[in-house]
Amino acid sequence: MKAWWKPRTLRFRLALWYALGGTVLMAAFSATLYLFVAQRLAAPLNQPLRADLAIIQARLRVEPAGSISWDGRAMPAAARWETSDPWFELWDEQGRLVRRCWPFTEDRLDRVPAAPTRGSDTLSVFSIAADIPLRVYSTPYPTPAGPWMIRVMRIHEPAADALAALLAIILFALPVVVALLVAGGYLITRRWLRPLERMTRQAESITAENLGQRLPESGGGDELGRLAATFNRTLGRLEDSFRTLDQFVADASHELRTPLTTLRSVGEVGLRRGRTVEEYREIIGSMLEEAQRLHRLVERLLELASAEGGGKQVHREPVQLDQLAAACVQELGLLAEHKQQQLSLTAAPCRVQTDPVLLWPALQNLIDNAMKYSPAGTTIRIAVAAGAGECRVSVTDAGPGIPAGQRARLADRFYRAEGARAGGGFGLGLAITQAYMRALGGRIDYAPAEPTGSCFSLILPADRPRGEGS
Repeated sequence: MKAWWKPRTLRFRLALWYALGGTVLMAAFSATLYLFVAQRLAAPLNQPLRADLAIIQARLRVEPAGSISWDGRAMPAAARWETSDPWFELWDEQGRLVRRCWPFTEDRLDRVPAAPTRGSDTLSVFSIAADIPLRVYSTPYPTPAGPWMIRVMRIHEPAADALAALLAIILFALPVVVALLVAGGYLITRRWLRPLERMTRQAESITAENLGQRLPESGGGDELGRLAATFNRTLGRLEDSFRTLDQFVADASHELRTPLTTLRSVGEVGLRRGRTVEEYREIIGSMLEEAQRLHRLVERLLELASAEGGGKQVHREPVQLDQLAAACVQELGLLAEHKQQQLSLTAAPCRVQTDPVLLWPALQNLIDNAMKYSPAGTTIRIAVAAGAGECRVSVTDAGPGIPAGQRARLADRFYRAEGARAGGGFGLGLAITQAYMRALGGRIDYAPAEPTGSCFSLILPADRPRGEGS
């Protein structure tokens, strides 16, 4: 069954289920209607027959010898019967007619009823002439002479023929209705699924070279319209990712080209003529310096790829943010003294659930950037504070600050604000920090410092003590 069903189209499946469901419902409705009408029609038609049977049982007597009396008087075999009297037949246990009492003469009859089925109650219609249909009720009739059968008869009312007409109408109409259900279900599903076919054709034509194309949206707000809108948003994100990747490759190529070109140029200049040992030392030193720059750039690119690609596994544990910030400040303090700068820490107790291995380089990047762009003799302020369910560690430098029009691109790869290129670096620090904070479930924030400088903050959810809020 599955092998036959699975390759069928959704349109075929919907139409088939629609037809099967409609057929079952129509058949059940038709059967219920017929049984209800039959019961309502049969009750008033059969009640007079049962009333006649009660009258017969009260007025008829059968003796053990088989003689019959009516109202206490012997009934002759050819007794004349009035129309107003109940009509009936008596059949003995051998299936032989004992007595037939009705007002019809032999010349009026085309045929007579056959013997009834013994031992069961039956209701039927029988025509003894073209213009005389009889409705008959046959039932066992115990007598002293043996287990006989009695058949009570009345003229069949024309209204009862409506039941047969109803059955004929149902048998004729049901296949027609089922055929209409199948055709209608197929046409309706075909019309409803037409937008899906258009989306399928359009999706098959979209490749990496034309990600700007979008699926057609029905605009009606139905499920297919929402599906197309969701796919279009996904395509938009893919297009942005491809564009960002292309830009990243172009920027990385540009940044890698500079030290490689310098290495080649210095080497070519050094080989043009013979030189002294000191000159060769200077040339090799310059080449090593560019090689080290190239090495640092490759390391930063690998670090960024690992942070953004999920290569860094997050192992959360309770961490005192103030203690981690103090350790980071102590480690970078010697570098600050070498640059004739000072690191000032103001820390309030604050605990977070995070991975200290990932949080440490994120904070280190901010402090390193602050030292890189702050002039000698200035103080870089680090503050740890808690509030509103969050812990924040802020790094405020005394550098030139960042113009308002350039702040939106601070976390872009290889982006450096105006005036920041003199500080060195590759423009990857904030991108790596943002990737780490995204992995830790936190965020990075920026605000200008007064009177000059920048304030970068790492924000993480505070770790609530056990039992709080439960």
